[in-house]
Amino acid sequence: MYAIGEPVLELETPALLLDLDNFQWNIDKMFKFAKMAGINVRPHAKTFKAAAICSKLLEAGAVGLMTQKLSEAEALLNSGILYGDKNILISQELADFKKIEKLVGMNVAMGEGKVLASIENIEEAELLSKVALKWGIRQHIIIEMSHGRCGTVPRKPTVDLAKKVVSLKGLKFRGIYGYENPVDKEVALERDKVTVETANMIREAGIEVEIVSAGSTGTYEVTGTYPGITEIEPGSFVFGVGSEGTGYGFKTVNNVYFKSSLSVLTQVIGGNFSDRVVTDAGLKEMSEGFGTPLVRVDKKILECEEVRLSEEHGIIRFKEGSEARKSLKWGQKIEFIPSHCCTCVNLHDNIFVVKEGRLAAVWPTTARGKYQ
Repeated sequence: MYAIGEPVLELETPALLLDLDNFQWNIDKMFKFAKMAGINVRPHAKTFKAAAICSKLLEAGAVGLMTQKLSEAEALLNSGILYGDKNILISQELADFKKIEKLVGMNVAMGEGKVLASIENIEEAELLSKVALKWGIRQHIIIEMSHGRCGTVPRKPTVDLAKKVVSLKGLKFRGIYGYENPVDKEVALERDKVTVETANMIREAGIEVEIVSAGSTGTYEVTGTYPGITEIEPGSFVFGVGSEGTGYGFKTVNNVYFKSSLSVLTQVIGGNFSDRVVTDAGLKEMSEGFGTPLVRVDKKILECEEVRLSEEHGIIRFKEGSEARKSLKWGQKIEFIPSHCCTCVNLHDNIFVVKEGRLAAVWPTTARGKYQ
């Protein structure tokens, strides 16, 4: 058991920490922006995976959630987070009939339209139609329009698939999504243009398009203000990244940043050498998806030569005679700021919620390890 109210430095390490004040600041910033821009927000839960965070975001005004995997949606749905007209969009296509049965079954059990399916071809649509008709409901469908991964070719091929979807019984076409990746501003604008043009072509074919979804944390401001986009799909904004939490952004200092709220508490367990210290957190506690982690001590980023992760250790190297090295002592507890928050969270059973240096709550990582 963990003693709520105890100083964070009394926690056993490694431990995944969430700074509650910065976390809430990030949520407030995103939804203030969304209100001003008139854009809906559908946070991508593959980043944070915790039902408690989902609930916070839905309460803040999210129209629903997005998950990458069917099993993520199942775990979060079964945790009871959805209410009213909130729903979950599964962004990854399904090619397994048993998974399609499970997806439709969620809507049978929880109510039609609670779980939306993304598709890229008529074969998946036909399977969804078959199962939905068996249960006597309509499965709600979103077409993914490709910007480099799965999905349909933009414009006419996407329109053609939309026409086929609306011709099938047991399906309800809701719209399209065109995730444009965390790219530079100019690329995001061009991809948003293609997404909106495709949506309008579907409308010209006489088909209603309710949802036109796109946007990541790195492009939320550009995509969220682009005419014709109806919702954005950011996820990592709740955690921020980098020394100032600037997100993936456009590689410039700007006012679209989010504060760093996620870190891994670790302890110095090796301190015999003047050019390095070794901690008890390595690759099994953090990934190196976007580079090595930053080191933070007493709320300040520590200058070092290199951080190298092995499976169970973090090795922080310094120049010979470094004052920063001299400041670290055996047994001291410090923080790593992971470079890739999504993969880091998936390595931990719990998120330790901290306010003003004390443990306020422990949130289970509800959808951890849900890969199917």
